Amino acid sequence: MTRMHFAEGQILFREGDLSDGVFRLLSGIVDVVRELDGNPILLGSVGDGQLVGEMGVVENRPRSATVRAASEVEAEFLNPMEFLDQIVGSPLAARELIRRLGQRLREADDRIANDERRRDRPSESVRDNVYLAAKHPWLQRQFQTALGLGHLPFIVGRRPIAGEGPPPWQPDLMLDDTAPFKLSRNHFIIEKRDGGLHVRDLRSTLGTIVNGEPIGSHFRTDDVPLQAGENEVVAGGVDSPFVFSVSVA
Repeated sequence: MTRMHFAEGQILFREGDLSDGVFRLLSGIVDVVRELDGNPILLGSVGDGQLVGEMGVVENRPRSATVRAASEVEAEFLNPMEFLDQIVGSPLAARELIRRLGQRLREADDRIANDERRRDRPSESVRDNVYLAAKHPWLQRQFQTALGLGHLPFIVGRRPIAGEGPPPWQPDLMLDDTAPFKLSRNHFIIEKRDGGLHVRDLRSTLGTIVNGEPIGSHFRTDDVPLQAGENEVVAGGVDSPFVFSVSVA
């Protein structure tokens, strides 16, 4: 492995680059950015102790986003062999990687199972009082009244435009967006699992931010639990107008 230093604004790797290794952040913060129709979209930030670039190595696919230093950054660079050797030698690292891969497999299974459940059985009733509301003034113009989520799962997504096919799941709340789209046709889901309520990103293009933590295929996890009280959910990157409040009584 190689220890590397990056000045603020310096690029660790770019979207579309060959996945030639993994960075472990020792100090500092990096921004994760994706280009959409020629416009850079800030998806979120990650800090020390986290890995960036590991899924591209595991999947042997090009980088899915650009990562740049948001401050002075110290990082270890591990080539694919070094990274896999560390996974073999560290039960904790192996467990985290297996968990992430398992989430992706679960998403595929959930798509199939949820479609069947929606066709054959009613959705699950929620005992807690859960409300979804728009926080951003732009969003409030098309989503004016808070919704009581009496049944879960509840999917939020974008209304397809002319020429687009239907999404894999039918959203419970379908919203309008204009190009370049911040909201995916299936963007995030609120679901009850393991005795609690969770928000899960549905492999959206630009990810989801829940209470300041970015989730999605570009980040360390795809879902997070909701806390009692008000939760902020941002769909489509840091500057997206799709800002929601999810209140759990």
